[in-house]
Amino acid sequence: MSYNINANNAATLFARQAKIQTSQTSTISGKGIVICAGGSYIIGAYVVVRLLHHDGSRLPIEIWHAGADEIPPWIKPAFIEYGAVFHDIMDYCPNRDLEQMRGFPIKTAALINAGLHEVMFLDADCFPVRNLDFLFETQEFKSHRSIFFPDHKRHLLLPKKPIWNYVDMQYQGDEDFETGLLVVDKVSCWQALNLAEWMNTGSHFWYQHILGDKDSFYLAWRKLEHPYFLAPKCLRFPTILTRHFWTDGHTIVEHRTGTSKYRLPYQRGVLTSYLSPYQSRPIHKDLIDELFQRIVNINFSLHLQFINELEAHKDTFEHC
Repeated sequence: MSYNINANNAATLFARQAKIQTSQTSTISGKGIVICAGGSYIIGAYVVVRLLHHDGSRLPIEIWHAGADEIPPWIKPAFIEYGAVFHDIMDYCPNRDLEQMRGFPIKTAALINAGLHEVMFLDADCFPVRNLDFLFETQEFKSHRSIFFPDHKRHLLLPKKPIWNYVDMQYQGDEDFETGLLVVDKVSCWQALNLAEWMNTGSHFWYQHILGDKDSFYLAWRKLEHPYFLAPKCLRFPTILTRHFWTDGHTIVEHRTGTSKYRLPYQRGVLTSYLSPYQSRPIHKDLIDELFQRIVNINFSLHLQFINELEAHKDTFEHC
């Protein structure tokens, strides 16, 4: 449930929350993957799951959504085949606003409520290009218990912004997080994760000053002085994707931020399209986006294979 916060009391409330020691009440164990997806993101989430499996991962996968209507009945069996389990966040957070939970705030809530001890979080449009299981075994994770990845630029966490007064910290020029991929040990990071969750619960205020969930992770981890490892710089292809790397120099994921999301194929004249129209963008820019996706994405042919596979699954389900 959201709380009463405004510019006059934000600093006091944040300072108080940062001192609270939150107890972990649920039982957690093992390691696995969390993906938040529903509605227009569910097709992309299936591609992510298939890529994980294709690259050799057999870790348990939890798919978190907000409301039963976000997951059409025909799609669940396709996910279950690859070991994915669905969770409706509203069953765990019944007092939260449904529309709020269909945005960025679902991410911290899903991490808090996931039944896993060590969690890799992936956005539904963050596509792996190699087996990511190795991240749990890296010295970087063992030493810091949390791994984050950088954004391609600073967005709202800039000098002289009021956010620094609200959190009682100084701007120090750190790189922004880009939280399409992160890895955390929930036991070690429990207090920082709960502080980030508290900020997202109050998204009606905090999102006026930070960019969604991603800045809440940075501010919570820094406020509580929790160590984290920040991966190497990313490579941004404007309006297409952000490519993230590991310390060995190899690409690990491609995050399709700020662009169209996948849908089942449909005809646009002579072109078979796999992308939904993006907001109010002209049609010709959507077509350019589709063309460049096919050129830039490392394994785009696999993406199309899995979407076509999902369409065939839908047809079979509907004719049974």
